[in-house]
Amino acid sequence: MNVNLFHDKKFMTTFGVAFATLLLILSSLFSPIAQAAGGGGPVGEADAPETEEFNPVLTDEKPEVADIEANNIPNRIAATFNGETESEMGFNWYTTDLFEDSKVWVSKSGNFDDTLEFEAEATEVTSHYGERDEDGYYIFADVEEDEEGEPVTDENGDPIINGYYTDEQAHGGEWMYGNEYGQLDLIDVTEYSYKAQATDLEPNTTYYYQVGSESGEISEVGEFKTSGEDGDPFKFVHYTDTQNAFWNENVRNEAAFGADTLMRALDTAGDADFVLHTGDMVEIAEVEDEWVDIFEQSRPYFMQSAMAVAPGNHDEYALDWNDDPFTEKFNEHLNVPVTNDAISGGSYYSFDYNGVHFVTLNTNDNKESEDNPNEGAIGEEQMEWIREDIEQARENGAEWVVLNYHKPLYSKSYHSLQDEDVQEIREELTALIDELDVDLALQGHDHVVSRSHSLTHVPTDENFSNGVVEDVETFVGDNGVEYLDDPEGTTYILPNTGGTKEYDDVYSKGVDHLHKVRPDLDWMTQEDMDYYNSLFAYGDQPQETEAFEDAHANNRDSHIQNFAVYEVEGNQLVVSMYQIEGELLKGEERTVELVDQFGIAKGNE
Repeated sequence: MNVNLFHDKKFMTTFGVAFATLLLILSSLFSPIAQAAGGGGPVGEADAPETEEFNPVLTDEKPEVADIEANNIPNRIAATFNGETESEMGFNWYTTDLFEDSKVWVSKSGNFDDTLEFEAEATEVTSHYGERDEDGYYIFADVEEDEEGEPVTDENGDPIINGYYTDEQAHGGEWMYGNEYGQLDLIDVTEYSYKAQATDLEPNTTYYYQVGSESGEISEVGEFKTSGEDGDPFKFVHYTDTQNAFWNENVRNEAAFGADTLMRALDTAGDADFVLHTGDMVEIAEVEDEWVDIFEQSRPYFMQSAMAVAPGNHDEYALDWNDDPFTEKFNEHLNVPVTNDAISGGSYYSFDYNGVHFVTLNTNDNKESEDNPNEGAIGEEQMEWIREDIEQARENGAEWVVLNYHKPLYSKSYHSLQDEDVQEIREELTALIDELDVDLALQGHDHVVSRSHSLTHVPTDENFSNGVVEDVETFVGDNGVEYLDDPEGTTYILPNTGGTKEYDDVYSKGVDHLHKVRPDLDWMTQEDMDYYNSLFAYGDQPQETEAFEDAHANNRDSHIQNFAVYEVEGNQLVVSMYQIEGELLKGEERTVELVDQFGIAKGNE
């Protein structure tokens, strides 16, 4: 390798990407659209104009569609666990054109005078970008609708178009929630997704890396840390549901909140060894603009640490809900293991870090098949794999077992008790979790903050929730943290959202309100609700809004995000839940506050 060429290119690429990232962040913070169009803040009494209906001026002629510019600077970069975490690391990135000499370069020194090279495998993919005008605004068609809100078609079966508009003047209210935007056409673009695997690394070591090619461009420097010996202390951060929507990119950029949440989580943790995301990275997997937005806004922080990511349901969604899901998109963007060759909106896998066994589930299994005739969130093959994997981990000496998955079994909003695919496997999975002595279950999907008590399983004929609070002794450690002392049950945790979409804590407002906003839960009595609430040690929806008076969700206006920091040291584990407040895109000060904390201790005499 030509070292001088490598370092010259490294400097220019790093400078260029850093400058581009700075411009991107500044544009999201100070965009005249976000400031002047009324889309920059939460909807409420103080921001009444934002609730006004969006009535765009239509044009007969469709605005000229801008070309999708090639981007051959390595982008959408992530380092993810794949293989033995003490000696291996997976990498993923994209370019528009194919570079057959693509590699990842890994260095202990950071000066790349000790470079290890690993070749990348390129896969040709088709990405789907929204049509935009020359200024970057999305182009929408206003489709004529009948009294039922269904599209009116012409004699050829094509929808009748009343005219065209862009999101240049779009603002809050119905637009921001995604209820008002028109028809968006997508442009198919051939791109290349690269996967590389670094091997034979040293344990408990910080490494620096770059991805790219000598014949093309090379990325800025990222870093990750390999795991150490069993029992070595470590910490990781957990956030979820960044779920940025393309229609708000130019209105109230949600990816900026996801990036800010991760930045503050890493800053609060101080020296986190990795990042765990429990799904819904984006809103609509088919729309590549969303992947680009979240990866580029979060780029400085994605490249600070290795990641472990669970697939969410939105990570396979098509733009048109009637279309088949894009089940390959999650794995196109993230180089994670694929167990049993099963890719279905993501994959399931496990890894060990300093003796802790992490099991990442795929709750997108819910497609009818021989393996899954009743369309449960987890199919039979994956369910059996869970048992075999955790039993093997225990035989190998794992002291702690942590599950990571998207669709919750216990949370303070409606998904946990309503979604049919989850209810289909609820009894079986909670029984398996209890039998296998899983310590923590880290969840997403319901955009509320919640932490259960230590729960053990009961069958459905005894209790609809399949959970009962374990009677566990506690003690306060020297650090002031209250510990559960040798619990046999499982604690279920959900850190709200890293994005802007919030759901209400529907179980805290009485049965009449629940039946009004979630009619599918009309079987619940007040006694049921009281029991379900008793399963939680902490739970809340920190975002306040009048919209919760009539609905479970106010969708996408939250300026409050949460994350959790997990610290493991020997036979003790501490979980700290933090809350971020402040309207990022209006320049308000963002504050971070500890809102919940507990510990688990094992084997204390």
